[in-house]
Amino acid sequence: MHKTLSAVVVVALAVGGAACGPYSGGGIPNTADVYDITPGASVVIGAGGVAGYGITANTGGVYRLVWNGDQSSSGVHRHFYGSVWSTGTFVTLTRGCFNNACPVESNDIIGNPVSVTGGQRVDFDAQTADGIDGFDFQTDFEPVYFDLLIDGSRYPSLVFFSAAALGGTVANVQNVPFGLQGT
Repeated sequence: MHKTLSAVVVVALAVGGAACGPYSGGGIPNTADVYDITPGASVVIGAGGVAGYGITANTGGVYRLVWNGDQSSSGVHRHFYGSVWSTGTFVTLTRGCFNNACPVESNDIIGNPVSVTGGQRVDFDAQTADGIDGFDFQTDFEPVYFDLLIDGSRYPSLVFFSAAALGGTVANVQNVPFGLQGT
């Protein structure tokens, strides 16, 4: 199901409890809402010292998933983890992004693709203070599904992408997990 989006909403992340796992795992959440993402558009995360996720895309099933902590404003070291699914296969996976544009720390984990019913999944688990961490990937089939957590909770208002339905304007998802596909 495609969803129509409204304005971007930024909320402060409440200091939460301990995370409940290294990734969300499981099978493809193919009943999740699917949004069209604008290929080639940029997304800014961390504005105002807020933690969050940013997702960008290029043509050909190429995506970048990044996250940003907010320790300088919150005083808390954030735990980011989740899973990304493809109903096809992951053709490439670049930890730390192309040219190390979003480097990960030595204790961060971005797993290899694993087979699940109907496709593949990549799990990640990272601790981040401030700065951008993440990975690039290419899949041979869209949509791509995401389940993204911060400190053990899902925050749809802290997931940003360029919404094709809004002419490439940065927007939030309404629910997590969710799917994205290029237009």
